[in-house]
Amino acid sequence: MATTTHRPAPLPNSDARARHTQPNIDGHTRKPAPTPVPVGAAKMQNWYIDPTDDRRKRMPYDVPVDGDNQRTAHLRYQCPRMRNVNGGGKERCGEFEWLLPGDPAVHCRAHGEQLVPPKQPNRLGAVLRETRRMYGDTAKTLALPAAAFTTEALAGLADVAPAELGIAALPAAGLTYYMTKRTLTRRAVARNRIERGQRTGRRVVHIKRRATRAALAAGEGGLWAAALAATDINTWAGRIIAAAAIIRWAVGVKPWWDRCEQRRMFADLPQVDTTAVVETAPPVEAPDPVRTRAVTTWAMLIGCQGGPLAGTELVDYEQLPACEVGASIRTRLPNWKAKVVAKVDGSINMREQRPNLLGRIAAAYKCTYADVSFSADPSDLSTGWLRVQPDNPLAETKLWPGTVANDWKNGRSRIGRYDDGEDIWYQWWTKTGAAHDLISGCTGSGKSELVAQLLLASLHSNGLVLDWVGDPQGGQSYGSLKKSVDWFARDKSEITLMLLAALKEMYRRNDVLSANDIKTWRPTKSMPLLVITLDEVQSFIDDPTILEMVEKLVGMGRKCGIKMRLITQIPAAYNLGGSTYIKEQLKAGQTIIFRAMTDVAGRSAVDGDCPIDPTELPDVWGKHTCAAGETTAGLMYMQGINGRDVYGRADYTGDDMSVWLVDADGQSTLTPGVFGREAQQESGPLWGDRKQRAELLLAAGRSDADLLSGGKAIELLEAAAVTQATPAHLRAPQQPAPPMTGSGRVSREVVFDAAVQAANEAGQVTKDELIAQLARMGEQMKDSTRDKALTDLMADRRLRRIKNGFYEVPGKGSPSLFDQASGAAQ
Repeated sequence: MATTTHRPAPLPNSDARARHTQPNIDGHTRKPAPTPVPVGAAKMQNWYIDPTDDRRKRMPYDVPVDGDNQRTAHLRYQCPRMRNVNGGGKERCGEFEWLLPGDPAVHCRAHGEQLVPPKQPNRLGAVLRETRRMYGDTAKTLALPAAAFTTEALAGLADVAPAELGIAALPAAGLTYYMTKRTLTRRAVARNRIERGQRTGRRVVHIKRRATRAALAAGEGGLWAAALAATDINTWAGRIIAAAAIIRWAVGVKPWWDRCEQRRMFADLPQVDTTAVVETAPPVEAPDPVRTRAVTTWAMLIGCQGGPLAGTELVDYEQLPACEVGASIRTRLPNWKAKVVAKVDGSINMREQRPNLLGRIAAAYKCTYADVSFSADPSDLSTGWLRVQPDNPLAETKLWPGTVANDWKNGRSRIGRYDDGEDIWYQWWTKTGAAHDLISGCTGSGKSELVAQLLLASLHSNGLVLDWVGDPQGGQSYGSLKKSVDWFARDKSEITLMLLAALKEMYRRNDVLSANDIKTWRPTKSMPLLVITLDEVQSFIDDPTILEMVEKLVGMGRKCGIKMRLITQIPAAYNLGGSTYIKEQLKAGQTIIFRAMTDVAGRSAVDGDCPIDPTELPDVWGKHTCAAGETTAGLMYMQGINGRDVYGRADYTGDDMSVWLVDADGQSTLTPGVFGREAQQESGPLWGDRKQRAELLLAAGRSDADLLSGGKAIELLEAAAVTQATPAHLRAPQQPAPPMTGSGRVSREVVFDAAVQAANEAGQVTKDELIAQLARMGEQMKDSTRDKALTDLMADRRLRRIKNGFYEVPGKGSPSLFDQASGAAQ
């Protein structure tokens, strides 16, 4: 017989989105389908991070979470109807939906009931449960004093003698031991920690220890109660006993409280999915002791309050390779680098002036000043970079690689390396013209070695660089290079002529470039870069003529390819002729600073916001480097073009520089620039007769007048004569001077004759006029011979010095006086 199946009428929201549980018409449920992700959530999972306390919590079912694994505002709306289940009994209907508080109501399709949100938990109950969880273990210790006071009160009411109460404490302790041991053993067996009847083992010993502690507590509590019962709290004896008992109780429960506090601290931390950590996290490595020392030392000594860089910390620690030189025969300390950041982002400018910063860092990490490098990030001044290298790679001396170090296409040469291995680039010219140099440093710091390297580089420039060098020390530091450069001036007079020739060449180039409408000079073989190197410039730049020419060359020479390179030990204005203009023009190019000996030299060399102090550089390398105890010559700091706030070291050209000048067959390898025909015509005898003048000067020797400025050496030589230095009353009777013969007498008479002819009507003559008169007379005389003749004439009273370089001829035009002076001389 056919049967009719009655299907329920469509209920409200029957066409809504699919439910999580689909009931059949007979009340049975199908297998739950995967929970779909509700609108507004990122995914469904059975755990989430509570945003109130950042703790990880698990749920018995999947809940909607956002991208940060935090619960969304969705609530689990469920059907309130109870339904029958197979085998008897009832359960709540499994129809539910995740909805936001503002979503429209949804009805159960099986019962037609509206889905309701979960009941709000009892806030008071939740607070009590949380309080018990957090402080329940701590409160357990209050049971002992509470039991003692309660026992004492009950004994007083029951009129129990204190002695009986004390005796009762012994069986109470035994009973406590038995009950505690039994309870803990049962619990351990139920948790499968020990087997039933087990008598040995670590866990059994632990149970016995806990039972013993409980028995002792019960015995002490009984004795406490007996002592309280035997005394009156209103008397001093009762107060002392009560206070002693409270102190004993507090001392005993202190370890318990500490453990409870530790458990609360760990309970407050965010919970971690340990399963996921085990599956995805790499194995935990032991902490790096070098990193730990670096970070903690910085925090305690540098970044702490009152430290040289307070409010900072180290991040991004990274170990650097050690120096391989002598690795098998010495102990190598680790090198490392790290990033320095402010704890409050953007609160510190890392390039502010901190003159003692590097020294404090070096002291904190027990290394030398040269082993520490600190610089601000050029793109973010709120961060800095720190390198600490006790095994300093700069201690390894590296030889100059030769012509491969030159990059003439970009007008630069590699002259060394920084402590991080990057190249130090020296700029010959830029897009706007020549780049001037100011090189400073104390004796033995490596200035001359660097200049020798630069001269070798320019001598192999393929005709693009031409060198003129002025050195009042005769070029002793440059060896054979002084013969290879185009012009070498060994004294002030020749340096003056060299600068004058450079000045004439500058104006000639200006005219040529202007006539051809060339705005920017570029080096060519016909117009190479002219580099004028002035060593020990402080010894001759005080001459007004030289000072004027240097000022013009540093100011206007750049645009036409004339480069000035001034070298001095102290780059202060008073060592540059008192001209701040010269110093400013030179620092606009590049400044190379070696070790300084005084604060004046250091402050004059570096900029105000520079973290480098050249006076702090050590003379020798530290004991942990590959060159312990050896000189640090070549250690330098560069500012300006290609400059950085860290130290570097120049390469070494070697003791014998001739290997760079000739090849294996003895043929010259030099390709310097050439002083062109037009330049030679403009210069005339200044450049054309330079070599002949050098030969004559070398043969004639140095003039006494050039030993000290202003001819002071001649005055001292005059004062050194016995007749001048001895007091008048002690002088012996003056004897007639022995007759002079030979060239000495001739020179004296020639000089005196020239002085008489050149003197004006007042009988006065300058030294320059005297020299000009000697030239007109056709007399070629060495400077030393002429100066000796002047000294003798003044000793004989035939000439009298009015002031430096200014003489008077007594009785000019009086033959009798002349004859008398000549007779006295004979």
